Amino acid sequence: MRRHLCAYLKSILAISALSIAGQAALASGFRVPEVSTAGTGLANAIVANSDELGALTYNPAAMSYHKGNNVVGGLAFLALDMSVVPQAGTPNDSKVKSFFTIPNVYFSGDLQNGWWWGLGINAPFGLETNWPPGTFTNGGSGAPTLSRIKMANFNPNVSTMIGPNTSFAFGIDFYDVREVALDAIQAPVRGSGDGIGFNVAIMHKAGPWTFGGSYRSSVNADITGAVSAAPATTSLEFPSLLQVGASYQVNPAMTVEFDVEFTGWSSFDVITIYAPAAGTPITSTNNWEDTTTYRLGLTYKVNNDTRMWFGYSFDETPQPDAYFSARVPGADRQLFSIGMARNMGGWELEASYMFVDVDTRTINSSVVPTTDLNGTLAYNGTYTSDVSILSIGLSKKF
Repeated sequence: MRRHLCAYLKSILAISALSIAGQAALASGFRVPEVSTAGTGLANAIVANSDELGALTYNPAAMSYHKGNNVVGGLAFLALDMSVVPQAGTPNDSKVKSFFTIPNVYFSGDLQNGWWWGLGINAPFGLETNWPPGTFTNGGSGAPTLSRIKMANFNPNVSTMIGPNTSFAFGIDFYDVREVALDAIQAPVRGSGDGIGFNVAIMHKAGPWTFGGSYRSSVNADITGAVSAAPATTSLEFPSLLQVGASYQVNPAMTVEFDVEFTGWSSFDVITIYAPAAGTPITSTNNWEDTTTYRLGLTYKVNNDTRMWFGYSFDETPQPDAYFSARVPGADRQLFSIGMARNMGGWELEASYMFVDVDTRTINSSVVPTTDLNGTLAYNGTYTSDVSILSIGLSKKF
């Protein structure tokens, strides 16, 4: 059994690493918190969940409550619709693919000595917008076209019980940034790189209550690449993430959870691209603000083989009007989700759907653009978008 499990894990690892690195998607900011099918069904209110294997990606301390070897994985199919009616330019849709596929997988095992191990592979951040030339005429040759971030997070963890009802976990986040594209009409910018951070997590059970917390540090990725084929370097800082939550088992059939996430987007302040052949560095001022997300999830046990999930989240945009950029045209959003898990003879089949209702955002700046277009009248106009996510997953305890 152990030999077959190892072969299975190696196959999934190879597929997941290649697939995640080849996809990207847009979320609030460029965060993609939907990293498991159960998480998607619960609107990501899952950091204090000790039952679902899909919670391990959100809170690795939950590993200590799952005996034996476990695997959970899924595919999220994401449909994105984004458009702009600019004050100066041509109304357009962002010309990206109709669907993105984002896989995720988590493995965990009991080391039989009071410790558990785990490995998660997912894509917690991603971005893709593609505005046709002529969309923003006030931006001149610096008007953005393609903006893309492709990355994968490889996250090994260990956990242990530090009391009869409390578990603790720590691990490493390795961000493999396979592509950064920040193209303008006359200046394609491409690069890749990586960065390392850390994560810690805790979970505590007290009667019908379970409390969870997870912190992931910011990660600074050094990027090397080119501007119009000339060598260039920059850095991209991914924000820190703090999630805290509490779940309450109302009765044997129903559990309710409320989570709050604090995202340290203020670290995403300025991107400076150094290209010696181009002379003056290229600067993009973002000055994003830290955000708070509120999440509510409900699990209902229909019978011994079937569970239903329901969720709602409110997610703030980190992007102030004073530094608005069409590369990441964010707005506040509400997330509505539903899902289910069904025991299929040892394997659990999971499915969930989420609709992301993004507020319409109108920018009306009077600032005349110079070399930095962010927050200027170059991006004046009305932006609309919405997202649908369908996630399918499997999980098994060995």
